[in-house]
Amino acid sequence: MLRRVGQWTDRNLWILPILSFLLAEIALLVYQYTVGDPLLLAKIKPENRKEIYSSLTGSSSGLLGFALAAVAIMAAFGRRSVNMQEDRQRENQLADARVGISKILLATSIFLMTILVTATVAIGIDDQKSGSFVLTSIITSSVASSLIGLLVSCAGLVLSLAERSRER
Repeated sequence: MLRRVGQWTDRNLWILPILSFLLAEIALLVYQYTVGDPLLLAKIKPENRKEIYSSLTGSSSGLLGFALAAVAIMAAFGRRSVNMQEDRQRENQLADARVGISKILLATSIFLMTILVTATVAIGIDDQKSGSFVLTSIITSSVASSLIGLLVSCAGLVLSLAERSRER
């Protein structure tokens, strides 16, 4: 059973950012309902919080542009024409890897866009002494999932490039 889950996850790595978002959100909800104290962004003074939200919008928009550009570049690379069966099989595997990396980057882009939109909204509405738990939890969980997605997709890209360079 565990082996099947591992194999499915290996074929569908795009699920990792989604799972990390859900796990972070559950952890934050459990903390909120057990401890109840404001945490992370909600603890910071409103004027400092707005600066952080502003910084988050810039950072997430830059990373979102990078992720979408990487997807577009990988979509432009098709399979190369090769003569030998072994080379054709390896080229098909590399093309499948590019598709998998693109899926992870698209899932990550959703969370980068969530950070961008939520932080932009928070600049305008989160001005209370104690910050909004909803905004804090959405942003924090999206940051965690974006980090996981970017790390996994970069690792996949490095492995794909290493495999490509090995053939020469």
